[in-house]
Amino acid sequence: MKMYEKNDKRRLYWLIDQYLSGKINETSFCDDFHDTLVNGMYSEGLTDIEYKIFSDLSDVSQRFSEYEEDFKLWKGFVTAEQLKQKILEAKEKLQEQSPI
Repeated sequence: MKMYEKNDKRRLYWLIDQYLSGKINETSFCDDFHDTLVNGMYSEGLTDIEYKIFSDLSDVSQRFSEYEEDFKLWKGFVTAEQLKQKILEAKEKLQEQSPI
């Protein structure tokens, strides 16, 4: 398994692949994806397309909750299925951009 540094945009692609292949769960994906994009990269080295897609995915990942009770408190949370759909959409849109 190849892991990339948090300041390497390939790590974002790698995290998507790790999640879609079942190697990491939603919580790990969300925490690591957001941390890499916001704290590790500061969007450096991203194309405009990558920046838009990764930012949208980060927004969704920040609203993921695995707790049913949360959905009673705020309708803005996203489910595992909604998160997975957004990750699949991002993967498809980024096919031609991927450096890995």
